[in-house]
Amino acid sequence: MRNKRLTLILIVLFIFAINLFAAPLGGSTLLGTPAATVNLIRNRAITNEEVDETLREYQEAGVQADRTQILNVMINDEVFLQGAERDGVVISDQMLDQVMAQQRASIEAQVGQSLTDEEYEQILLSQAGITYQEYREDIREQLLVNQYLSMKKGSEIQDQAANIQISESTIDTFYRRNRQNFYSPENVRLAHIFIPYTDDDAENEANAALLIDVAEQIKNGTITFEQAVQDYSKDDESKSIGGDIGWLTMDNTSARTGLGDAFVDTVVMMRPGEVSGMLESNLGYHIVKVSVHNDGRILGLDDTISPEDSMTVRDYIRQVLSQQEANNIMANALNDLINELRNEARVRIY
Repeated sequence: MRNKRLTLILIVLFIFAINLFAAPLGGSTLLGTPAATVNLIRNRAITNEEVDETLREYQEAGVQADRTQILNVMINDEVFLQGAERDGVVISDQMLDQVMAQQRASIEAQVGQSLTDEEYEQILLSQAGITYQEYREDIREQLLVNQYLSMKKGSEIQDQAANIQISESTIDTFYRRNRQNFYSPENVRLAHIFIPYTDDDAENEANAALLIDVAEQIKNGTITFEQAVQDYSKDDESKSIGGDIGWLTMDNTSARTGLGDAFVDTVVMMRPGEVSGMLESNLGYHIVKVSVHNDGRILGLDDTISPEDSMTVRDYIRQVLSQQEANNIMANALNDLINELRNEARVRIY
């Protein structure tokens, strides 16, 4: 299924150029009758069997395309590969390793923890349906496309991108058409007193009893929450800032995975100034104090997109529309490069 997967990657990257260029990148020539031959620096036959296989994989992926379109994208793919080789575009293992490390760090940031190699590959399999090695080859091929396009059309792309302007009326129209998507879920800002689980059941029971007692002392005014943070919390990172651990939203799947649904649901329902009793999460024992509570609502254009972000909805829409324009510019530049390479190559369609 590799051909289909790589094709879909380039459809995402260059969706406006689908009729002119797409993957699969590479792949050995199958035995059979030729549908076309391509020669820029070498002769390469594209067989009817290859075309049929790629068409079938498109159809299995739900992409509508006919046989003529498939053959054209395969021809374009081949002239692109030969052009990149002719012009000395090489993706080194060092470059690939660096990008792969960045991609992994991004995924780890999303899940909120470091991942073993096995866990990382399991995420790739579950979310993208590919192995680590397949993902690595996909990244290599994306880098090849981007680097060759930058080499041949970089200044043209930059000049056009520098002139992108998104009007206020365009932003307003986009917002009105998509208002329902700019929803901020119910959220709270919280601080906590925290004691993590240990491997000793007796110690865990003692810690739970301790925080039950501390919560009672806070309730009757014997000790303040802030003082209890200093005296009892084992979360050194938040201890120096009064136990503050930021914002928690009702739809935060990472928090629900790490802390547990019961903990998240209880905390998000708390009101400003409220201090909980002892709460148990997947990580240990807590006493929580909420300082801010926001109900879920549709955001206005000048609201921030989240409590932790300074970017407004207006800024976000401008960024999205600017990126769409930049993608159009890249797709058009890619079309031009493909056409130039096809004019230089000897292409015969049978």
